[in-house]
Amino acid sequence: MVIHTVTTMALYCPRCGKLQKHDISRFSANQPFQRELYCSCGQWQASFSSACRRQYLLRIPCTVCQSHHIICLDSKQFWRAQMEKIYCGQENLEIGFIGDRKIIEHTIADHKREIDNAIREMDSDEYGENIENPRVMLEILNRVHDIAEKGGVYCQCGSAAVEIVVLPNGVELVCAQCGTRLLVPAQDEQDILYLAAMDSIELMSQCHLHRKH
Repeated sequence: MVIHTVTTMALYCPRCGKLQKHDISRFSANQPFQRELYCSCGQWQASFSSACRRQYLLRIPCTVCQSHHIICLDSKQFWRAQMEKIYCGQENLEIGFIGDRKIIEHTIADHKREIDNAIREMDSDEYGENIENPRVMLEILNRVHDIAEKGGVYCQCGSAAVEIVVLPNGVELVCAQCGTRLLVPAQDEQDILYLAAMDSIELMSQCHLHRKH
């Protein structure tokens, strides 16, 4: 029987957008104190503490729903050899991972390949390395694609022939008939949340898809 003594918690930073990995030792995790987790950019990401011998509490600030999630994990979940995702329960959006470091890194690599493939399909390789938040970009691309498949992406001129251009900070939709452009931001979780609530996108004279603050 193999006893796993280290688990990795990987959380997306609300400030810089990067995925910061935190290794937690079984020997220190059971101590009766609270541990604060910070991103390399200095942003506080979560607090972690042992509630009792077999339970752990995780408090995470969520930029998606603008609140703090209190997540209770039992020892089997926390020290399991696999990996599970941490979600914003309100919006069902991914905010991190917990589990085996190698599996987490493999999952992250798969996400990056998905982004690279999506960009290659759109002939936008020149922007690939400069995308500000690859995870958000993938979510935005998937959502735009879903809306377009249902005929929900169209221009005010009446044309549904819309091209997609991937930019470092968003997705630009361009009408192939009249040239009208619309920028769909892809920088943070709020952009995902805003687009998730839409069932259609109309290209109009404005150059930016505005969201309410």
